[in-house]
Parts: sequence; C-alpha cells; structure tokens
Amino acid sequence: MTWAEEVRLDFIDLLLLARGRVVRADLVDRFGISMSQASSDIGAFARQHPDAMKYDRSAKCYVPSVRRYRSVRGQGKRTIDALAQLAAAGSRLGWRDQP
Repeated sequence: MTWAEEVRLDFIDLLLLARGRVVRADLVDRFGISMSQASSDIGAFARQHPDAMKYDRSAKCYVPSVRRYRSVRGQGKRTIDALAQLAAAGSRLGWRDQP
C-alpha cells in the first residue's frame, strides 16, 4: 500500500472518530481522487478493519459499527487537536484546496 493510500485510510478513520460518518465525496473533495478510487479506499478500510464501520442505508453513509467509536488506526484526541490547529493556521497538509 502506498503512503497516499495509507493517508486516505487514516482520513477515513479520522472522519469516523471526529464526525461519526464518511462518504466517498469526503475523500474526493479532500484528496482530488475519483469516486472509484474513493470506493476502493473505503473498501480497503473495511477489509482491514471489518468490525469498524457499517453502511447506513437510510443516511447513505458509512458510520461506526459501535456506539462509541475508537480509532482503529491509532488516532486519538491529540491527533485531532493537532490537525485542527494546522487547519486553523491555514495548512492543507498537502491536500487539494476546497473549491
């Protein structure tokens, strides 16, 4: 798996942890990848962590499988706080700017 793929899987984990949901468009918007690549990344995350998330058909998004989600890729409050500080300072962490 490439570094870019690992970063996208970490982003999926971060969204589940911080926002409680993830959709393909989140990856497309953040990384400038295709919808099919986003689907592949979500599938890879699901294969690596089969008990971490499930698809909510009514909301049309992936949500944590458990009520109180814990990072499956080692992210915690400190990671979220650091990313929030970088974002507040204007850093895009190498991600494509939002339109």
